[in-house]
Parts: sequence; structure tokens; C-alpha cells
Amino acid sequence: MLEKSLATLEFFKVRAQIAKFAASALGQNRLEELSPYTLCTEAEQELEAVDEAFVCIQRFGQPAFGGISDIRDALKRAQLGSVLNIEQLLAIRRCIEGTANLKQYIRNAVGQYETAEGLGTSNIFPHVRELSEALFDARRLEVEIARIILDDATISDHASPELRQLRIERRTAEARARKILEDLLRKEARHLQEPVIALRGQSLCLPVRVDAKHQIPGIVRDTSASGSTVYVEPQAVLEQGEKVRELLVREEREIEKILQQLSALVAEVADELRENCQLLSNLDAWFAKARYALKHHCSKPKLNSDGYWLLRSARHPLLDEKQAVPIDLELGREYRMLMITGPNTGGKTVTLKTMGLLTLMAMAGCFIHANENSEIAFCRTIFADIGDEQSIEQSLSTFSSHLKNIIHMLQQVHEQDLVLLDELGAGTDPGEGAALAVAILETLAECGARVVATTHHAELKAFAFREPAAINASMEFDVQSLQPTYRLLIGVPGRSNAFAIARRLGLPEKIIERASRYISNEQEEMDRLIGEMEKARKQHLEALAAAEEARNKAQSLEEQYQRALVEWEEASSRKEEELLQEAERVLVNARQTAERVIQELRRERKDWKDHEFVELRKSLEEALPTRKNIQRAKSGNKKAIAVGQAVRVLSLGQKAEVIELSGQYATVQMGPLRSKIDVRDLEPIEGASKPTVQGVRVKGGESIRMEIDVRGETVEDALLRIDRHLDAAMLQGLGRIVIIHGKGTGALRTAIRQHLKHHKAVKSFASGSLGEGGDGVTVVSVQV
Repeated sequence: MLEKSLATLEFFKVRAQIAKFAASALGQNRLEELSPYTLCTEAEQELEAVDEAFVCIQRFGQPAFGGISDIRDALKRAQLGSVLNIEQLLAIRRCIEGTANLKQYIRNAVGQYETAEGLGTSNIFPHVRELSEALFDARRLEVEIARIILDDATISDHASPELRQLRIERRTAEARARKILEDLLRKEARHLQEPVIALRGQSLCLPVRVDAKHQIPGIVRDTSASGSTVYVEPQAVLEQGEKVRELLVREEREIEKILQQLSALVAEVADELRENCQLLSNLDAWFAKARYALKHHCSKPKLNSDGYWLLRSARHPLLDEKQAVPIDLELGREYRMLMITGPNTGGKTVTLKTMGLLTLMAMAGCFIHANENSEIAFCRTIFADIGDEQSIEQSLSTFSSHLKNIIHMLQQVHEQDLVLLDELGAGTDPGEGAALAVAILETLAECGARVVATTHHAELKAFAFREPAAINASMEFDVQSLQPTYRLLIGVPGRSNAFAIARRLGLPEKIIERASRYISNEQEEMDRLIGEMEKARKQHLEALAAAEEARNKAQSLEEQYQRALVEWEEASSRKEEELLQEAERVLVNARQTAERVIQELRRERKDWKDHEFVELRKSLEEALPTRKNIQRAKSGNKKAIAVGQAVRVLSLGQKAEVIELSGQYATVQMGPLRSKIDVRDLEPIEGASKPTVQGVRVKGGESIRMEIDVRGETVEDALLRIDRHLDAAMLQGLGRIVIIHGKGTGALRTAIRQHLKHHKAVKSFASGSLGEGGDGVTVVSVQV
């Protein structure tokens, strides 16, 4: 890409703005070198990576780049054998910590997105995840540095046994010296300037008045600025002071040795950490671009290699978002050349720069200031001749400067290039300038390049009418307010509106009429046609807006209807479920009441046999409806019911015979009971014989199994089945049964054994043997 075009289109200014969003010097340095890619696939991959970062920030907040810095210089020094200082080693440690935190952020984002969207891990943030996974794990080095260097940039006492011993000895010597000095403070207080211990260099001293310096034997280590105080290291602490200084030198040597060892460890992984820096710079650049896009409401463009642009609500990146007027622009399919005309300060140049700058941003892998679904053509080169480039040093006029740029452009232009020309043919004689402009445009049309040009020449409007590859456009101008609207109108050539503006400003009508006589018939006819086109366009836009409003209203009504329908269905379903739950509660109460009645009968009716109670319980249980029968009854019977037909009463679960039909109701015979029931509660039994009265006694020869399996059942259902089995076992004289309930959580086992404790048919019970299933079964001894 031409450096001149990047500067002309102000790409470097936008690049500097994006770089400010970097979280580290690594990302900032990379973004400061940002330029358009040379291959479309590279730019597409970059846009996909930025989109992943965009989604990460939106869904999971800002990533953790804290502590990450450019440590490459320190790594290089370590590889050359230099000893790194404490600050450099701390920076490396923090960078390793920051890398681990960033990896964790990305790992969490992938996991949460996978859970929320139900996608495979390989499909989630592939570019961001790949770079994150490639980051070298240097936690061993981080731990070692943290063990030796504390957060306050000091060396830990435990960095080595030798250092720890030296510091113990030094602190002991310092404590002795201080003890001696404290004694001297009391004894020699009259000779001191103030009763304090002062540190001068590595010596502990007393601040002695200058006139009494001979009263305290020792060495003068310093003098105050005023000369009234001398700092004396007393003779009594000289020995301890020398020992402290000696220990300090040995301590510094030991620290140097420790830092050298740490630097060697850094050198061992320097290549991996340098690669980490490169990966981190890429990650930071992606997230910086995403933060910029969020801040400025940018969207991801679609790149193509077909030379096609489709910009929706595009804005210039350097203009105030609240004041910038969005433009819609299309180029490259029905027409390859766009001739923009209109008054000065109407926005023609800004339109050129907006298109060129957004194209450069997309080619550099950045989101653009336009709505979604905008498309950008990936260009080989962008040629831009914009602005006044008059040069005093080179004795070039504006026209000469523009012409020089165009000559250079025509020597290199290709069909995959974008050419932006501002005020083509200006700066010289209008007739000659227009002729040159038309010739230049014809040459560009022949080579197939995409061209956007601004002009005031009517001849270029005519060129766009007769050239199949070109189309006119204009910047809208409000004649009533005499202000540009900055809206781009495709297909409509611009008008000068000079007479309308003059009339509005108060120029006498006589002068305007005189001026109009100098306008050629062709020019007048063209202005009239342009005016009619503008009027027709406004009517079309108004009709389109009304149709859009009607469509939106209809869509809104449809959405309201759908929401109301869904709410009604949900409310109906909830009500149905509530009724079913209420019916189930009634059935549970009925079963409990029936059980209590049976227990009362056991106590009151001593003359009844046990098998009679079993049959009574069975009859009551079969008489109660189930949830399934209730639902089937609710749904209604779809088959015809006839007199004499065998049917099943759904709500009761009983067989019956239809005796009489009367409208929606049928009279049925259920054994000795005759009842009037809604036909929707009846289900025909195909090929069934007429029901008979059910007995209350079991057959004497009926056999039952020694085992009963209640695994997976509710406590209530299991206990009911066990009661029936125990009653039948007692009637058959079966002295032992095995209840299989499984181990599980133990809730079912506990409930069964608690129930057996109070059951009259149970003599005793115990867990099964190892071969029988252990604690997963209960063996019951039955009363016979």
C-alpha cells in the first residue's frame, strides 16, 4: 500500500487512536506498526480474531492483561550472560503471572460459552484459543523468582542459607552497636546536638556539637550543612561497625550470586518467553481493536475479492459520532465509477475519505464505522488524490501537483485498485480541465479500476450518463435553509443551485433574469431534468418510508399476537397442571383415608379373615383413578359409544356395560352399581365380554413369588405393593419373603424397614446375606 495514500486518508491518525486501547506496551507497539494486509485471507483471519475478542468482552468482561510488559530486552541480556537486576526479574515474574491470568480468562470464556451455546470446544474462539494454548507455561520460573524476590523489590532472607546466616550475623552486630550507642546517648547527652542515632553511609553515628567533638572519641563520618554538628562513630562501636560493613559486602556478593543464578534460569527459557511476548502482542492487539469497536459502535465488515463495496450508514472515524451524517454507498457491480457533484462544503471530500479510510481499516483487520452487513472490496492498492497540495519549494501549482499525482497513478493503476479523485480537472481553464478529466476517466474505465471522483464540471455529469460503467451522485443541498444535508444521493447529479441561493439571499430578480439569459438551453434543460429527478426521488423515498412504517406496524401486531398466543397456551398448560396436581392430592388423601379405614376395620372386625382385608384393599385401590386416566378422561373419547357396549370408565379404571344413552351422558352398569357418566369419560373395549361383578376373595390355589422387587418406585407405591404381598404371603402360608429395594441413597430401604416394624403380618426382618444382595434386600419372616 502506498505510504502517501495512508497519510492522505489519515490512516495513521486512526491507527494511533486504536493503539491507545492496548493494555500493554506489547500490544501498543504492534498497533503502532499496523498496516493493511497484502492478502485478503490474512485480513479475514484478523477480522475473525477481533470478532472473537469482541464477543469475549461483551459476554465475559475485559480480559486480564495486568502485569504483562515488554520484557524482551531483559531476555536478551540474560541470554548474553548479563546479571539481571531485581526490577527486571520482577517484571519477568509479573509478566508470567499476567500470562497465566490471561490464559485462565480465555479458558473460562471458552468453557462458559461452550455451556451456554452447546458447541464443541474446537468451534469456540478458535484464533484466541489457539494463541492462548500456545503460550509457554513458565510457572516454575515464576515460583522461583517469587521465592527469592519479595513484592517490595527486596531479596528474601530465605533466598539461600548463606544469605540468611549473613543477615542474622549482621543484625546481631547492628543490635550490639545500637545498644552501645543507646548507652552513650544517656551518658554523653550534654555533648550531643540531639539524642538520636544517625546513619551516615553504613556507619551508625552520634550527632555531636562541633565544640564537643573531642569529648567523644571516635571517627567523624560526616558534618552538617551548617557546620554546627559532626557525626561521630564512637570508638566503642568501631569494631561492631567494621563487622557490619564486612557482612554487608559479603551479603551483596551473595545477592549478586543469587541474581546470577536467577538470570541463568531466565536464559534457559528466554526463547519461549520471547515467543510469549509475540503471542501476547497479538492477543492485546485483537482485544484493543475490539475495545475500539465497542467504544465507537463499529461492526465487522465482510471482505470480498470482487471489487464490490456496500457501505450502510458509514461514518468518518475522525468525525464526532453525534454530528457526523451517515452515508450509504455502493460501488463495483452495476457501476464501477461514481461521479459525485454538489456545492462546496457539502461533504464530497469527506465521502471520498470515508470510503478510502474504512477500506484501509478493513484491510488492516479492524472493524469499521458502519452498520452490519457492510462489504468492503480488498484492493491491491488505493490511489488517493485529495486536497490542495500546492508546493512552493517545487514551484508546483495546485493543478500541477494534482496532475503529477494522476500521472504517477495512471502508470501503475490496475483493475483491482481503488482510485479516489477530488475536484478532478480543477485549478485550470474550466474547458480544458473538463476535457482532461473526461480523458482521464475514460482511461481508468478502460483498465477496469474502481473510481470515485468529485467535480464541479457539467461535462463529467454527461460522461456518467453516457458511460455504462459510471453513475452520477450528489451531496444533497436544502435550498430552503441554504444548508447542505451531507447525504449522498446515488443516481442523481448535483445542481449548483446558484440562482436559488442568490434569490433567497435577496439578489434583485432583474439581475437573476439577466443572468439566466446567459445559460445555454442545454444547461437549463439539464437543471430542469435534475430538479424533476430530485422531486421524483423524494416522492419515492416518502412512499418507501410509508410502506416500511406499515410493514413494521404489521410485523409488530403479528409479534403481539404470537406473544399473546404463547402466553395463553402457557397459562392454559399451567392451569391444567394445577388441576392435575389437585386431583392427585385428592387421590392421595383418598388412599390414605382408605388405608385408615382398613386399619380401623382390622381392629373392629375381629371376625374378618386376613385375605378379606387384602381383597378390600385391592378393590379400593382399583376403584381410585390414576393421573393417566384423568388425563385421558380430560382429552375426551373419540370413538362412538353404543348401548350394550363394553366400556372402561377412565376416571375410575373400572369396566362397565352401557345400559342407556341420553345426549352427552350414558347410564352404565358396573357390577351391582349403576351410574350416569359423561361419555367423554368412557372408552370402548373392542371385543370385550360384558363385565362381571368382581369378587372380594382370592383363589385358594393362587401362588405368589417369594421375592418382590420395588427398586425405582416411590415410597408410597412400594409400601402398598409390599402390604399386598405380605397379606397374600400370610394367606398362602409363605413364611419368608425377600424385598429387593436396592442400596441407592438408603431412603427407600429406611422407609420400608420403618414400616415393617409396625406391620402385624411381620414377625421379624433383617438384611440379606452376602449371596442374597446384602443391604440391598430385606428378608422378612411372615406370620402364618
